[in-house]
Amino acid sequence: MSSADLPQTDPQQRWKGSWQDAKTRLLSNTQRTALHVVPRTARVSKLDADLLDDELTEMLREPVTHALSLVQPGMMDSWKLEIDTAIKAILFWLSVGSHRRATYGQTLQNLTYKVQGRNFHQRLHMFGILSIGGGYLWTRLLRHLSLRGWADAPAGSMRARLWALVDRLERLFKIVTLVNFLAFISTGQYKTVVERLLGLGLVYARPQMSHSVSFEFLNRQMVWHAFTEFVMFALPLVNPARARAWMVRNVRAALHLPAASVDPAVAALPEHICAICFTQTDEAQQQGSAEDANHIINPYVTECGHMYCYVCIRTKIMAEGDECCCLRCGSQVKQVCQHVEQ
Repeated sequence: MSSADLPQTDPQQRWKGSWQDAKTRLLSNTQRTALHVVPRTARVSKLDADLLDDELTEMLREPVTHALSLVQPGMMDSWKLEIDTAIKAILFWLSVGSHRRATYGQTLQNLTYKVQGRNFHQRLHMFGILSIGGGYLWTRLLRHLSLRGWADAPAGSMRARLWALVDRLERLFKIVTLVNFLAFISTGQYKTVVERLLGLGLVYARPQMSHSVSFEFLNRQMVWHAFTEFVMFALPLVNPARARAWMVRNVRAALHLPAASVDPAVAALPEHICAICFTQTDEAQQQGSAEDANHIINPYVTECGHMYCYVCIRTKIMAEGDECCCLRCGSQVKQVCQHVEQ
């Protein structure tokens, strides 16, 4: 049989058929081996949620403290633990306890509680009781035993043994908390011991949202903190009086004016009256006669020949430095010498 007798087929049609067969097999294999990928919640989001909840509690504590201080001074110091516990309980009930499944801080971080199994709401309520109520009772117990002096009880007594037991339990709980936190850093699940015991895990409420961490706010805070630290460092190095005198002198020089303006009332003062003392007195004394003003005490003479009190002129030179000028004539003052009666 010759080649002319074979059926002629289009090469493009053969490729299309092969591709359709391969595509069908590929899709069937993909559907059988499909993996459902669940996005892992970021550890920083869970920790930031706790910080946001703490900030909200602090914001509510300030007005409550102010209100109680008006009712009875010192009341906040006696009931601080109870008030903090009440604020946390109210916030927990308004957020997690009202079927929101997340605190306000966790909601801002797009997080929500999820549990495998039944009794979800009962576990959430138990979580609030153990984390808030349990912490309050334990702290109050430690304070009560400390105030009663159980730590100083005689060795071998019932109080000493109970105090030792409480101390061991507290140390054990701190160790367990540390181990749980290390496990949380490693796996990203159950940031507290109570969450691990109840099986409450935090997952994203809307997984389709973007979970990228923005450092814009953190960068602004760091820049502002560095700026304020620099300002607090530089302010003590700046002399306000000297800076003001330097600015006045340069402005007057730019306007082609004398180095310092002279008040005619000050220039006309008698020689035995200190011009600095006169400018520092109030208007009532200035309106009186010059004889009622302060007389020069321990007179010192400037380079221009005018007398001042030693304390007044020395303080002015120390404050203004090279920018110090005489109040009577406006000339620069660098040195003074004691006045000697002829």
